[in-house]
Amino acid sequence: MATLNSTLQNAFTPEDYGVLVDAEVNAKSVAFQAATVVDTDKHQVRFPVLEKDPATGWYAENSPITLVDPVTNEIVVVPSKVAGLTQVSNEAVDDTDPAVAEMIGRALARDIARKTDAAFFGNTVANGPSGLLSVAGVKVVDTGAAWTTLDHFHQAKHDATAEGAELTHIVLAPDVALALAKAKTGTGSNQGLLETVDDGIRLAGLVALISPAVAAGNAWALDSTQVMTVRRRGTTVTTSKDAAFGSDATQIRAVSRVGFGFANPSGIVRLYDAA
Repeated sequence: MATLNSTLQNAFTPEDYGVLVDAEVNAKSVAFQAATVVDTDKHQVRFPVLEKDPATGWYAENSPITLVDPVTNEIVVVPSKVAGLTQVSNEAVDDTDPAVAEMIGRALARDIARKTDAAFFGNTVANGPSGLLSVAGVKVVDTGAAWTTLDHFHQAKHDATAEGAELTHIVLAPDVALALAKAKTGTGSNQGLLETVDDGIRLAGLVALISPAVAAGNAWALDSTQVMTVRRRGTTVTTSKDAAFGSDATQIRAVSRVGFGFANPSGIVRLYDAA
């Protein structure tokens, strides 16, 4: 007798896995939270970039208006594959316990999210997309050795605004978040500068996110409208009993293709001790 999808529990169909993994990746990956997410079914995505507005001027009535072109460019994003693979016994699969499917989906999602964020905040990645550290021309705010003030964030906003960016997010390394949480209002005071430093709070008007993928002592200030995270065809999940036939097991593979685009490098601000 053939086993069909219609006779299986929904928790073990590829479609249900894919939805679960996508939801987890979106929730856990900072690269999806601090950027504009673009889903595509194409091999690559081209983003037109307007680098300079066409110039205007004052003219006398009935006089010719000078024809001026805007300065344009483009960025091309080619999503790269990030994948995870795990194996479960056929006994567990046959039990069709929804908790097993949820556990597997979340484990794969966490791995994809970690790999995605490591690439996003990293430099060049073998077989993967290049991240923020590879971008030339980003602004730098020298924070010195100690994070005891919000002045660095205000400086970042000032510098980004001068380059046509309106910052929306600040992504902190965990040690930076801890340092800010411990910062006091003044010398000798026990009153904290901030009540807490958690995901979602605002620092100098910017949405704060904390990511272990950010290098210690660093923070990144981003305009989410000028940073793109491109995902091709969502997350796909495939199950197979062939590869693990000798182990009487089922292998579950999750694959996502992700790429990054940085439309305005000079509107990105890296905050760290640059000394």
